[in-house]
Amino acid sequence: MKRGSRLGRGIAAVVLCACGPSGGPEGAGDRSYAEGRYQEALAAYAPIAETEPSARVWAKVGATALRLGQLREATAAYRALAQIAPERTGEAAEGLDLVIVAAERRRDDGALAEAVEALRAVAPDRPLGRHALSLMQVADGPVASSDFAAALAAATDARTVDSLLVRQADALAGSGECGGAVPLYQSALRRSGRSGSPSAETGLVSCFFRLGSSQLTSAPDSAEAWFRSATGVDSTTPLGRSAMLGLGDARMRQGDLVGAALAYQTVLSSGERSDSLSVLAAARLNALVSADGPDSLSTGIP
Repeated sequence: MKRGSRLGRGIAAVVLCACGPSGGPEGAGDRSYAEGRYQEALAAYAPIAETEPSARVWAKVGATALRLGQLREATAAYRALAQIAPERTGEAAEGLDLVIVAAERRRDDGALAEAVEALRAVAPDRPLGRHALSLMQVADGPVASSDFAAALAAATDARTVDSLLVRQADALAGSGECGGAVPLYQSALRRSGRSGSPSAETGLVSCFFRLGSSQLTSAPDSAEAWFRSATGVDSTTPLGRSAMLGLGDARMRQGDLVGAALAYQTVLSSGERSDSLSVLAAARLNALVSADGPDSLSTGIP
C-alpha cells in the first residue's frame, strides 16, 4: 500500500471521527465530507475556523482542502493546526507531507515551496527524504545541509548528483558564502571534469577571485593563495585575467615587485593592448616604475 494513500485514508478517518455538533454548520460539513461533497464541506468548515478556531476544525479544513486540490489552503490549515495544538504536530506534519506529494505530482513549484517551508516550521527535525530533491529545484537560496544530504541520497544517477552539487554551490555563492561553495564546485569538477561541468569551473574561479579580493588589503598572503588558485584553473578569460591582475596586486602589497610585474605582464600578453584589463595592467606596471606604492591599487572586474 502506498504511503500517500494510507495517510490520506487516515486523515479522512480523523475528519469522520471528530464530528462536530450534529445540527450545526460543522455537523453539516461532516455529512457533506462523508458523502464526498468536499466543496460544500469546506464552505461549512472555513467560517468556523475563522470565528471559532479549534484544532478539530483546522484538521478538517486541511483534509478537505487537500481533497479539493487547494494546496495552499491545506498548507495554511495544517500550519494553524500545529500552532493551536502543539500535541498534534505529528498529524500536521503528515498532512503537509501529503500536500508536498500532491504539489510534486502537479509540478506546482509555488505550492511545493510553501508546503516545505511549513513542514520545516512545524517539524524542523523531520527528514524530507525524497522530497529534498524537489526542494532543491524550487529553493531560492541554499538549502540546509541536512536537506542537501537527503537530496544527494535520493538522487538516482550521477548527472543528478553533479547537478545538485553545482546548484547548491551556486546558491551558496549567490548568498555570499563562497567558503562553503568552493568544496562543492571542486567536488563537481572532480566527478565530471572541466569539460563535463563548465559552470562549476566558472563558479569556482569566481569564488576564488571574490575570496582573494576580500582579503587583498587585510591579508595579502591569503589573497595571493586565492588568486593563485583561480589562475591555476583559468588565466585566459576576463575572469581569469582579473584574477591574474589580483595576483599581481597581492604580490605588490607583499613587496614582491618582480612577482607583481610578472603577473601584470601575463595579463598584458593574454589580451589586446586596448582592452580594459590590459589598460589596468599597464597602469600597474607604470605604478611600479613611478613608485606610487600599493595603496594606489585596486582590483576588480571592469
